[in-house]
Amino acid sequence: MGEWKKSSCVLCAQNCGLEMKVENNRIVKVRGDQDNPRSRGYCCRKGLNMAHYAHNADRVFYPMKKVGDGHERISWEQAISEISEKMLDIREQHGPKAFAYMGGGGTGGQMEVGIGLRLLRLLGSRYYYSSLAQEFSNVFWVDGRVAGRQGLITLPDPHRADTVVAWGWNGWMSHQEPRTRELIKEIKADPQRRLIVIDPRRSETAERADIHLALRPGTDTMLLKAMIRLILDHGWEDRNFIEAHINGWDELEPLFEGFEARRAVEEVCDLDYDQVFEATRLIAQTKSCIHEDLGIYMNRNSTINCYMLHILRAITGRFCVEGGQLYPAFLYPMGSNSDERNPKTWRTVKHNMFPVMGSFPPAILPDEILNDHPERIRALIVSACNPLRSYPDTLAYEKAFAALELSVCIEVAYSETARLCDYILPCRSYMETYDTTCFNYSYPDLFFQMRQPVLEPLSEESKEGSAIILELAKAMGFLPELPESLYEAGTKGITAHLSVISAFMQENPQHARIMPLILAETLGRTLGSVNQALIVGLLVSSSQAFKAGAAAMGYPTDFTMIETMFDDILAHPQGLYLSKFQEDNFSMLRTDDKKLALKIEELFTPVKRATIESELKELEMPEEYPLILHAGLHVDTVANTYLRNPAWNRSRRWATMLVSEADAARLGLADGEKARITTRASSAEIEVEITPRAAEGCVYIRHGGGLIYDGKKYGVNVNELVHRTDRDEMCTPMHRRIPCRVEKI
Repeated sequence: MGEWKKSSCVLCAQNCGLEMKVENNRIVKVRGDQDNPRSRGYCCRKGLNMAHYAHNADRVFYPMKKVGDGHERISWEQAISEISEKMLDIREQHGPKAFAYMGGGGTGGQMEVGIGLRLLRLLGSRYYYSSLAQEFSNVFWVDGRVAGRQGLITLPDPHRADTVVAWGWNGWMSHQEPRTRELIKEIKADPQRRLIVIDPRRSETAERADIHLALRPGTDTMLLKAMIRLILDHGWEDRNFIEAHINGWDELEPLFEGFEARRAVEEVCDLDYDQVFEATRLIAQTKSCIHEDLGIYMNRNSTINCYMLHILRAITGRFCVEGGQLYPAFLYPMGSNSDERNPKTWRTVKHNMFPVMGSFPPAILPDEILNDHPERIRALIVSACNPLRSYPDTLAYEKAFAALELSVCIEVAYSETARLCDYILPCRSYMETYDTTCFNYSYPDLFFQMRQPVLEPLSEESKEGSAIILELAKAMGFLPELPESLYEAGTKGITAHLSVISAFMQENPQHARIMPLILAETLGRTLGSVNQALIVGLLVSSSQAFKAGAAAMGYPTDFTMIETMFDDILAHPQGLYLSKFQEDNFSMLRTDDKKLALKIEELFTPVKRATIESELKELEMPEEYPLILHAGLHVDTVANTYLRNPAWNRSRRWATMLVSEADAARLGLADGEKARITTRASSAEIEVEITPRAAEGCVYIRHGGGLIYDGKKYGVNVNELVHRTDRDEMCTPMHRRIPCRVEKI
């Protein structure tokens, strides 16, 4: 008969609620969960194919050690002993900067990253690399400056907006908002609302737009400066908002003086001026918000473009207001504050690069390994990510992994990264564990879901990723012997356990830095899950604003609050609203005066330097590589590297290169035939797909290709075509602007 169990999708940050029918410990059917208060039954075809993630021919079921060109099975005891011994030896010989930790959390779960970072710090290192720094370093850095602290990211509020701008965002395919397709349909059906798409492509979202500004690729900077100038010229700025909520506008405003908006729009962006005028008016004079995506984040001038988007929002009064740009509520922040102006902030030895929100950019990791500096990275733990397919310059990554003295992969599947590592430690899939993410994306209500296992572990030897990290920490001697009373307290309930552990910490303040390890070890044993114990820890360490909001929802205000909330979370596998923040959105700011710190002096010069003449020159493509490769594409046939079996796409075309009709005719290409694409990094042969959605002068290859499934390679790995120097000043790869040429075979 089977049993329906509630869970959530792990394939993107929306984490839409799912129900899974399980028979004989196997997922046989998936549907959207109508009881999930955030997604309300909405999901996409990726989530409906979740069974391919949990059940696949590449699952890793036991620890393995590299021997020759392959891996052999070993015991957990041998794996933990050898890895911990080698890590301590490396620290003894080369010091703490020899270590790096990569991944640890993704779109499906993030409990491991907290304990993983604790282990990294105990080793003495701060070199954490993650996918957040792969895409979002620029905007998170700008957010941190404007808000007064990194970790305070901003997000649009499109469900309550009258004008929604999709800037480089193909929401119909990439979602990124709750129930995105329903949102787009609602806007289309409402004569009082407008959808504006700014994208060179005629994307699936652009097809449904009221206004589509198909700008020349890479000219976003000129369009932003033109829009700001138009707002100022027509008096559309909100002077009352500027006076009440912004610091630094008087020094910023001169940066846009004398800018020729019409010329920029027509000569550089190749757009219709009247359309841009109307789009700008709607942004300024209606209840508007702007959702930008990789078309901004992984394109040229990303930092100043993110900055000018905030300027545009601020001067039109669209910050911290309903339907505008909000600082979302959170139980825990997406990252830490690692302001590079602090002399204590670490930098890398090769590139002198700083972290943003505590995370270093993956694009530079190969260089930080492949150098002769005595403090170069020599040991790497990689978990919950697949850098050999997800990060730029695969060929450099292959060389870097070969040069490491120790590489450990905590994985669900025998991935391309796992194949290169010295040790592979089997991790339970997200369908076999408790876990959660910080992607609530709302204000003032805070939604929370602890995903619960729908499957029994498919291998008796697999473990939670956080439990594996805990075992390594114990083997290296970072966890002292603990009194039995700490273990016994948990049997009397969470409140009793927290009381005993609090008394223990008061008597042993020297253990404060390993508090998460102690909680994971003791309460984790009682609960049968390290991740559950860590979630309890999050509730304990949550902010006063969160706890005040929880009290407003009816939770007790005494010491029983944590256990009551945790029990409520367990009782609602579909998720629930856990807190309602009580103050207005400006209270989230960490600036001294609770104003937006719009003055970022480091960006004044690059904003001013971006003139029409300089941009026209910079936009010229090299003669050898006249086309632009968009390395990666948000479409519904792509699920990063989670869904490894190509059968999940059935008969859909996915392993192709999208080419415009005009470019195909010029190059003599026919639909379905093979062409060769060449970049500075490499070349590949790939099937051509001619489509009206491709912008002229651009070709597009989906990410997630080149996976080796069940011994056979499928599709083209687009990151082999990206050179690690194809990046900006924040070391963000410019995947939306890789120079290339395409030739008929």
